[in-house]
Amino acid sequence: MKNNPFTEITGQHTAKLLLTEAIEQNKIAPAYLFSSQVEGVGKGKTALAIATEIAGENNHLDILQIKPTHPENTSQQKGIPAIRVEQVREVIEFLSTSAVKAKQKVVIIHEADMLNPTAANKLLKTLEEPKTGTFILISSYPQKLLPTIKSRCQIIPFERLTDEEVISVLKNQQIEVTEKILAISSGSPGQAIANIIMLASISKEITSQLEVPPDDILNALSLSNSISSWNHETQLWLLTYLQHNWWQKLKSTQLLAKFTQARKQLLHHVTPRSVWDNLLLP
Repeated sequence: MKNNPFTEITGQHTAKLLLTEAIEQNKIAPAYLFSSQVEGVGKGKTALAIATEIAGENNHLDILQIKPTHPENTSQQKGIPAIRVEQVREVIEFLSTSAVKAKQKVVIIHEADMLNPTAANKLLKTLEEPKTGTFILISSYPQKLLPTIKSRCQIIPFERLTDEEVISVLKNQQIEVTEKILAISSGSPGQAIANIIMLASISKEITSQLEVPPDDILNALSLSNSISSWNHETQLWLLTYLQHNWWQKLKSTQLLAKFTQARKQLLHHVTPRSVWDNLLLP
């Protein structure tokens, strides 16, 4: 290996060691599963790095990337995205021809846990057959994958980054991160960026009023009225943000219990106004 393909990958020492040894010993596995318990820790970037090492730099013809998509039916565009059987057929067709510039082709399947059942079974059959390509499956929810698919992959573990590593990654992208955001980002630069975007979408007037629990009933009701009109995802995110901040300041187990109840109620579609009234009223 003339050059280290992983110089731009922060952390992930185990993953980089396993992949470097495979490259140096010319023992690339037929299929890998890049697995983690949190998103945004460098799996996709690492997959592209090793794919480029296998297929050759600037050789995009021998690398195929598959990602979940929405159904083609326009009436279902807001449905849950998935990897469909048509996309697995695309993989089979891609591997049926010889590599253009490389010894073998590389298929990267992002969010592989979102394979629908038919696509998962077809992929399993493809993994069982001899081929001239390497598969890299990427998942932050490996428990959702078929055990038979996982058993045919060499698992490459990806860990949460340290706070220092997260800060370093974001600094390279000229992004500043606060301690509050860092604390709820689970060692994930990707999650930290998502948290920064989410916080920026919320009125600073509201976040400033929620530095501590409201002590005025009218103010609490006003805040509850505003927050309960937001989309579901934003409300759940705010619960996480407030829970961490209020715990750091108050260390109240009673408040923790209220947050647990509020999150459970939102997930079970209890009326949001009722949830926030219960949490915010003094």
